[in-house]
Amino acid sequence: MSFITEQEAIEHVQGFDALSSSDKADYLQKAETYLIARNVKPYEDVTLVPKALKTASYEIIKGIMKGELYQGQEQALKRKKVKADTLESEKEYQEGSLKLNATEQYILDLIKPFTKRSAVFFVRRV
Repeated sequence: MSFITEQEAIEHVQGFDALSSSDKADYLQKAETYLIARNVKPYEDVTLVPKALKTASYEIIKGIMKGELYQGQEQALKRKKVKADTLESEKEYQEGSLKLNATEQYILDLIKPFTKRSAVFFVRRV
């Protein structure tokens, strides 16, 4: 089960062909994990995967290779106040807010139509 093949990654991700076999497998696994963690329905047959999800997979691998994805998360800043003479600066972020880089925003937009939607069903007792 995967969204792209190793050969597709070699063709679309610069520098992928120079990696060792274990590193290639690791990047493919991380790309798949990234998509599944964001509720994208997995495909048993890689030939049925839509182009947008393939593109997202390539971008995920590129982002991981550049160090933009899967690099940990910083603690969200709650409040920052700097005061010097008459100049004052203050920052406060919302609870649980995270900064997304451009790569991650692009990937999330690519995969949005393919994510599993949660549904709420109301059951009425008679």
